[in-house]
Amino acid sequence: MSGVLILGAGGHAKVVADILMSQGTHVHGFLDDDPNLCGEMRLGLPVLGAIDPFLDYEPDGLIIGIGDNRARRSIAERLSTQAQRLWRNAVHPQATIARSVRLGCGIVVAAGAVINPDSVLGDHAIINTGATVDHDCAIGGFVHVAPGARVAGGVVLGEGAFLGIGSSLIPKISVGEWTTIGAGSVVTSDLAANLIAFGVPARAQK
Repeated sequence: MSGVLILGAGGHAKVVADILMSQGTHVHGFLDDDPNLCGEMRLGLPVLGAIDPFLDYEPDGLIIGIGDNRARRSIAERLSTQAQRLWRNAVHPQATIARSVRLGCGIVVAAGAVINPDSVLGDHAIINTGATVDHDCAIGGFVHVAPGARVAGGVVLGEGAFLGIGSSLIPKISVGEWTTIGAGSVVTSDLAANLIAFGVPARAQK
């Protein structure tokens, strides 16, 4: 068996590799479309080559190690049905996930993260280091909840939403698709799609 391939070879990819190894998953290496990275090492693992020929390595699984939400979606769409059966989740053993949580595929849950009962995570979402997602939240695909962000109960995050480091959301609000919340912001009301919002309370920027 060749092990899991991580798509991307930057900083977040190293975090994903560490999570996989911590959960006892064999990692074969990284794939990245930057030819200058080919042959480099990350945490003792090689950058093997570009992403598209991933099937040549006969991987046991794939996971995208890129923090940027649109880049993750682009790769997932590009690989399409070829990769569908291969997506794996990376869940750090020091994360806490309630038994009733439902996880999609390609999920990354980093060390110290907490996801409470009856929350649902869409495909390729990231709950990063020390972030918390309380009960009954709906986290869309390709969302990134950055380190230390706090999501209260009943929150809905649309596809591709990004919550900056240390941001907080009060209960039962919604954030639209592909909206970005700035670091340290406090979201106290619903936000529409495709916005950039920050501040205390967070306001959409024009």
